[in-house]
Amino acid sequence: MSKKKPSSNKKDDQKNIDTSEEQESAPIPLEDYEKIKDDYLRLAADFDNFKKRTEKDRENQLLGSLSIILTGLFPLIDNFEIAMKQEEEPKELQALYKLVLTFLENLNITEVPGVGEAFDPSYHEAVEHSGEGDNQIIEEVLRKGYKLEDKLIRPAMVKVQSE
Repeated sequence: MSKKKPSSNKKDDQKNIDTSEEQESAPIPLEDYEKIKDDYLRLAADFDNFKKRTEKDRENQLLGSLSIILTGLFPLIDNFEIAMKQEEEPKELQALYKLVLTFLENLNITEVPGVGEAFDPSYHEAVEHSGEGDNQIIEEVLRKGYKLEDKLIRPAMVKVQSE
């Protein structure tokens, strides 16, 4: 067996290093610089849009989950209100009812506008109509509606008076 002589790899490596140093010191053409800059700005804008979209999706998921939980809580609130209309209302019941209302307030849950307000089909569910005319005013609220910020969680069931 014959031993092969080591080739002159050191010289080849030295040539590669010299070539790369020449490339690094060579000026970048203006067109290439502008293209790289545009690509960078586009990539930065895409990433910023991705972050915003992800944050919005997360908020929507949170609002959806909260809506599901609150939908189960609203019948309890309805029963509190029925109990509060009784002649003898215990102070403990009042305190608990106020606690639930404070909880809703802290979550930015607001009631849908009621008696005397204009009927809005996006917030109200008309159960009964009376009168004729185009101007529809809420006469009575049969079941309160609630919204979280601008998102409707439960529509109000109302009687509508047309004028």
